[in-house]
Amino acid sequence: MSYHASFVNAHCPVERPKPVTGTPVETLKVFIKFHNEIGADIEVFKHLVPSKHEEALLSYEYGRSGLGAKVYGFFKTQDGTLGRIDEFLDARNMEPEDVEDAVIRADVAKGLAMFHAMKTSLEKKAVEPYYEAYHKMDKLKALGKEGGVSVDNLVDYDFGARVRKVVDTLESIGGKAGWCIHDNQFMNVLVKNDSTEGESKVFLIDFEFVMQNYRAIDIGGHFMQKMFKWFDEESKIANCRKYTEEEKRHFCEEYARQWNTLTGDSDTGDQVFLESEYGYMLAITFDIHITLWFMD
Repeated sequence: MSYHASFVNAHCPVERPKPVTGTPVETLKVFIKFHNEIGADIEVFKHLVPSKHEEALLSYEYGRSGLGAKVYGFFKTQDGTLGRIDEFLDARNMEPEDVEDAVIRADVAKGLAMFHAMKTSLEKKAVEPYYEAYHKMDKLKALGKEGGVSVDNLVDYDFGARVRKVVDTLESIGGKAGWCIHDNQFMNVLVKNDSTEGESKVFLIDFEFVMQNYRAIDIGGHFMQKMFKWFDEESKIANCRKYTEEEKRHFCEEYARQWNTLTGDSDTGDQVFLESEYGYMLAITFDIHITLWFMD
């Protein structure tokens, strides 16, 4: 067993030795997550993010597609801590350079399209409430000054009015909505260590922030996140080039093809690309909001 603590949920892989004789009936390695109710502390998400049971249900339903981890069950420790036991995925965190591979890039696009269009038993809540609350937090200014960095302009910035313009534009061009992951940092995409011919090379994980939104926020967010490595100790800026327009358009073509297969729509890659340009701006706002929340 090895224990790891991240910003939100502690987790640990647990492995048993292979039996000396015979074939094991049960899996020998699992992934355990210890839960807290993330999102409930963030005003804008309070009534939108799934509970841990809802998140597990979503994970279970997505896991049956073969594109995510299977959910085995829940547990409660003696001190009352809740947790979940998932399939251990034989995969590594995606690196920014991975999406420069056309095959991996296409698999991420198809995986997102399948997630967005997924039919799930979760209650479908409107997109609009997501954009109704952006709060100033004066104590963050004090935290910034303690750290020797002024964040006054960031805290005071009128995100609400700017985001409203983007959302109005997305609405006017017919931007589509679906189940969005929001937290699209590359550590939430796993690249399989071994995949068979015709099988997706990636898994999508971590659904704490899943809610209905414009699909553009995930697509644009994916393009944006190529430039960041959030858990790098020396610098959060990835040492690589940005997504090129050619790569973005390839991603959007693959996405549109998968989306249309699942929904019967006739979206074009150009349509998805245009949505993604506005989604990029929404994703920036999401990450700033989360970063300020972590500071808080």
